[in-house]
Amino acid sequence: MKLRIVTGVLMGTFMSIIMSGFITAVNTGFDAGFVARWAYAFSVAWVIAVPLAALVGPVARKWAEALVRA
Repeated sequence: MKLRIVTGVLMGTFMSIIMSGFITAVNTGFDAGFVARWAYAFSVAWVIAVPLAALVGPVARKWAEALVRA
């Protein structure tokens, strides 16, 4: 259970940082307010991504293991 939570936090955090940064840059461009918009987008994404990563991660792992065995 501890591994599942830590993995979810790490996956959710990395994905939130990367995706919110790219989407913010694509939608609004790079200017003086970029970092503030990115920080806001990250904070919203993180709250959603971490629990989802913790819940969906084990299912995705099972699917991946099944695909690799096939």
